[in-house]
Amino acid sequence: MIFRNLDSDGDWTFGIGKGNYVADNTAIGLNIKTRILSWVNDCFFDLDAGIDWINRLGRKDTRAILEADLRRIILQSEGVTGIVSFDSTLTGRNFTANYSVNTIYSKEYQDSITQRI
Repeated sequence: MIFRNLDSDGDWTFGIGKGNYVADNTAIGLNIKTRILSWVNDCFFDLDAGIDWINRLGRKDTRAILEADLRRIILQSEGVTGIVSFDSTLTGRNFTANYSVNTIYSKEYQDSITQRI
């Protein structure tokens, strides 16, 4: 698997040819992160893709639903064979999810995302 690399702001990189792409577990990880950080109705060719971050973090008692959304997106990401661990914290307006997955490359990949609402 290959995936276009992201810069420090989470935007795709351009202008370096093949240097703009990553492979293997790094590609899987960037795909997961991109899918998780996508907002519902933000992708013109798939309006249902992403997380409904405003309604999930903007209302009480929706954390379990948000965690289920995140797990679903992680498991449905190309190259992911299973979730090893998943936990989240909500501090003020910052939601952080830490996750570890097994991949098709027989390796474990760990990452975290933080979303502020």
